[in-house]
Amino acid sequence: MGVLSQYIERPVSERGAGIATVQISLIRPVSEAVKPPRALWVPFPLGRPLGPPNRPDVQIDVLRQTLALVDQGAAPALLDYPDIIEDEALGEEGWSCPVIFPSLEPITESDSLKVQLRTEVQLLRPWFDEGRRSRGRTTVGISGKGPDSIDDMLQVLVDFSAGADITVPDIFAHPMPRLLRFLTADIKAFYFEAVTAKPGAMLPDSDTLEEWFFLETMAGDVFYQVREKLVSADMLVLIANGLEDDEIDTRLVLNPGTTAQVAEEVVRSSGLSRELFKVSVEDFQEGLVGRFARSIVPIMMRDRREERAKLAKTF
Repeated sequence: MGVLSQYIERPVSERGAGIATVQISLIRPVSEAVKPPRALWVPFPLGRPLGPPNRPDVQIDVLRQTLALVDQGAAPALLDYPDIIEDEALGEEGWSCPVIFPSLEPITESDSLKVQLRTEVQLLRPWFDEGRRSRGRTTVGISGKGPDSIDDMLQVLVDFSAGADITVPDIFAHPMPRLLRFLTADIKAFYFEAVTAKPGAMLPDSDTLEEWFFLETMAGDVFYQVREKLVSADMLVLIANGLEDDEIDTRLVLNPGTTAQVAEEVVRSSGLSRELFKVSVEDFQEGLVGRFARSIVPIMMRDRREERAKLAKTF
């Protein structure tokens, strides 16, 4: 956007529009490098450029200060929004998950895992309903199904993690494995909306929510298992096409040395379905290999699954 705004502000004689622009910056080093004509840097996490939810006073103030930059004569101009939100929240109750889950230990047996997941959903459902009531909305539904189908969504993930089953249940319309992307988005939305519904509690930042979900819930562990199946299929396709280990790491956005460490085990016991291989081959041929695996687990959490076992021992 910063580069685009430079073109928009160019005079008409230089094939620009001659229109003043303003923008909100979430990553200051990027804005410093790009040098947009006028930008307001805000100290909020990605996805919340206007500030925390349920704070219209802050959100309106951010908009006002951003629009006021149009009066800045000198460009480029990068101003900082004052970080006053944290001080106002000190008197609030600190955030914590409003429910206590029975166990952190992952269970590999499919039926037992499904029971644990149903328990999580049942414990979170009252808080989800409270959050939807207070907010007047929910973001669950990108898969085409609502919160009443969270159990079904998790069952699809469990079946896929067990045998890379890409059969699409009758209740869903999207094809596999694309459906996985939509299901994981809806499941995370359900969990996040539930645990942030406690009245009076300080809202956690996005990193805290991600850590809670992937390290403390069974659903988070299933996400890891789903990603491993997708990565394994893509890795085998790349190996079969003669790519070197370091290039495979780059293509699949893995830590350096990952392919060299796990490739032999993946080849020996992949546990993958023929149908999933076909999808990975098609993605490779179209230059899209790894697209589904990247959408399941965020980068900051991809290499932290082993922390679950350490966390479980502390309880």
